[in-house]
Amino acid sequence: TTEAPTETTTAVPVMTTEAPAETTTAAPATTVTTAATKATTKATTTKKTSEVPSSTVLYGDTNLDGRVDITDAVLLNKAVANAVTLSSAARQNSDCRQDGELTSDDAVVLMQFLVHIVTNLPQ
Repeated sequence: TTEAPTETTTAVPVMTTEAPAETTTAAPATTVTTAATKATTKATTTKKTSEVPSSTVLYGDTNLDGRVDITDAVLLNKAVANAVTLSSAARQNSDCRQDGELTSDDAVVLMQFLVHIVTNLPQ
């Protein structure tokens, strides 16, 4: 007697796994604020004027710095040419001829004093 061969079936175990949940990480929110400003700059010019008391006259000292030098002659020439306006003390110091007027003659006397042609002011 022959026995019929036995048939064996082996089932492959089935495993079901869930796919991992998809995770999304958002970058933290960043707010950038840009502010435009308009700067306004005003230039300020300060002019220092010193008045010499009328009893203190330093003839030839047109710029009132306490010395008589070439800068006084330059300033006096500008005043004579009406390019600048002098204060009353500067006008008094610049009247090197003591005639009550500022003219090119005062500038000439001042320059003569500076080069030692004239030894004293006023003339």
